[in-house]
Amino acid sequence: MTLIRFLVGAFLIVVAIVSPAHGSSWPMHQFDAQNSGLNVEEKDIRVPLELRWNRSHGQSIYETRTRPVIADGVIYVGASWGSNGQAYGSLRAISLDTGQVLWSLNGLIIQGTPALSNGRIYFGTRDGNFYAIKAKDGQLIWQIPTDGIATAPVIFADMVFFGTTNGKLYAVNAENGEVLWALSMPYGALSMPAITNGALLVGGGRLLAVDPIGGNIKWSFSPLASSCSAPAIKGSSVFIGSNYRLYCLDIESGRVKWSYPTIDMGGYLKTPVIAGNTLFWGTVTAFDPDTGTVKWAFDSQNSYRDASVAVANGYVFVGSSHRERNEVLDTSDGRLYVLKADTGELVWQYLAGRKFNDWYGIDPSPSVAEGSVVLNLSTSQLCRFTAVNQLPILDLTVNKPAINPYDPEQGCVDLSFSVDSTASITIDIQDFRNSTVRRLVDNKTFGKGMHSVTWHGLIDFPEMADPYLAAEFGDKSILAAPDGNYKFVVTARVDSAESYSAITSVKVEASI
Repeated sequence: MTLIRFLVGAFLIVVAIVSPAHGSSWPMHQFDAQNSGLNVEEKDIRVPLELRWNRSHGQSIYETRTRPVIADGVIYVGASWGSNGQAYGSLRAISLDTGQVLWSLNGLIIQGTPALSNGRIYFGTRDGNFYAIKAKDGQLIWQIPTDGIATAPVIFADMVFFGTTNGKLYAVNAENGEVLWALSMPYGALSMPAITNGALLVGGGRLLAVDPIGGNIKWSFSPLASSCSAPAIKGSSVFIGSNYRLYCLDIESGRVKWSYPTIDMGGYLKTPVIAGNTLFWGTVTAFDPDTGTVKWAFDSQNSYRDASVAVANGYVFVGSSHRERNEVLDTSDGRLYVLKADTGELVWQYLAGRKFNDWYGIDPSPSVAEGSVVLNLSTSQLCRFTAVNQLPILDLTVNKPAINPYDPEQGCVDLSFSVDSTASITIDIQDFRNSTVRRLVDNKTFGKGMHSVTWHGLIDFPEMADPYLAAEFGDKSILAAPDGNYKFVVTARVDSAESYSAITSVKVEASI
């Protein structure tokens, strides 16, 4: 490893030059210029995952970070924090392999996720400047002044597009920083744009379609809300979210093709994500992008207004972050969830841990590239997950799809599983809120081979315990589970390795 010292403006940088890795990348906030959120190149990621490293690079637990950008074995992330009434920030290049900082540009308060293209990083800062620097060492290439704080930029056909908090949309030559055009609009702060051939879309106070060459407005659309999300594009359609509805519009005319009421879906300003024939939005719900029909829904309880999911290799990656409202009634916490993209089935999860002031979780959106899931925790830590090399939990099955706790013949279900080595096993029953309602096995050692446990459809509920069930099972705190869908979450720990989980489902129905 070679260390190089040089000056960029007033900042002294120390750089560690390392050999780059190869594989897929995550070059922009929503992966590409269409804001699809789908990494079509990523084929190595799979479940279960394991935590490879967890690093705290920040100066404060109150630090916030941009979504990670990943390429050639390096993670690029902007950070900002406050202390004694002052704001601070930096842009960091971090080794994907080790989590160590390779170089850092200090004094730059970055709020929009940087974009990476052709060995350059593009980003705006709170002081109204927009920069292009070299990705390998952070050296300045060019900088230009703008009229406000820049959104996350997108790059298309050697042009950089971004909006600002003061309502101006910029088109800039990516090579030399020349401002090709700048369009001022009276609709307030703009969102991150999206672009495809012949159409530049940007959200904010309303959705605007702009000619990317000349900067002329082609049409505008006002959603049933004060603002709308950043747009996502697929074919002839553009998708936006708002506080009240999810919209699909014709990209040429702005005509509404369909809309869906979303006031109870927790979508807010989350950017829609498109993967093949499925649109993902909110916390998260899957739609048919052509008709707006709901395919499936999963409640990750993600309260971040602008957080979005990531999709890769048939999986949906979504973080959970919300404020705890009541320690008794709301027992959910911050987790990374991995779902099957086609069915919404929860196949893996990771407990992120607790922050301060009752905040939990993932902050704000995961990035998936080079066989890794990289995300920020709300405890000011950066994490990297990779696929477990050898699956420790195999053949997780149930002997029936549904049970009736009140029926002696249909009142229990057997969960069978095998492990490929001796492991400490914990098995939890979780309800539709992903809250644990009963622990069947608590950190018990199982040897290599096939095993099974039985669930009689009972949950822990001391306040309403059933005396007849208590007498039968010798447990004074149990109650027959209400009708609904439940999950077996089987967590294994081998030696000192990180825990990982496998999940399967069963339904409770009193009518069967």
